[in-house]
Amino acid sequence: MSGRPSTPTTTMDSSVTRLVQRELRDKRFSALAAAVRDHEARARELLVGVRAHDLELYRRLRRICGEP
Repeated sequence: MSGRPSTPTTTMDSSVTRLVQRELRDKRFSALAAAVRDHEARARELLVGVRAHDLELYRRLRRICGEP
């Protein structure tokens, strides 16, 4: 805290800042998840097959996203 009393304006500003930060984190996570899913789709098309550590990454992403 800065030692100043909290006013409705500063409280609102900090609430808006937290909301914007959360939205930014959500956008970044969504972009990361989309990139991993794209990688998964491309890897499945390769003749070599999918590597074990890639499969684990895909499983972890689905678990984090609440997917089966």
